[in-house]
Amino acid sequence: MDQQTVFNSLKMQGPEAWLAYLHSFEESGRANGLSSQVIFHHAAPLAKHQRSLEWAEVAIRAAELASHGGSDTEREESLLNAMTLRSWFISQMGSRPAHLVLDKEIVIQWAMAALTLSIREVNDKAMSFWENLKRAKESSNSDEMHQVAKDAHQLRWIKHRLNIIKVLADCGELPRDSVFGDWLQLRESLP
Repeated sequence: MDQQTVFNSLKMQGPEAWLAYLHSFEESGRANGLSSQVIFHHAAPLAKHQRSLEWAEVAIRAAELASHGGSDTEREESLLNAMTLRSWFISQMGSRPAHLVLDKEIVIQWAMAALTLSIREVNDKAMSFWENLKRAKESSNSDEMHQVAKDAHQLRWIKHRLNIIKVLADCGELPRDSVFGDWLQLRESLP
């Protein structure tokens, strides 16, 4: 069956049918058939519009399934989608430990995994980024351009994660003395 046929057969059904469809791919470890990204982009708006944890589970499981394949960027974008949806639901309903959608620790651990540099190293990179970019453009040195692009990528992914942590901080789900306090202050200076 092609993707459009599969989608058409599922689109009028509830989240239970979509979860059953995803379950077969989770068990096999292979994603054949309807794209996990298509499932995410169908389920996530329904989840938010209906404030439905069941649709949120479909969307998050699809995003996490999509994160097992593709390039590093595709994997990171899939996880970013899942964590963005989680943080939105946590801000609306509060955190619940061990809940697939509402467990803030899943989001916190994911964000912490990106902080492989010290806050000082990230601050130094952020402070010198625009000057390095200007210098690389003026010199047309491919090595410098590559390094600037690499720094931009790293800093932006850190900022994306911190944006999601900010949602948790804004809704009171992070303690004031959280390790993210200084990081959240630095967030605005990241490109």
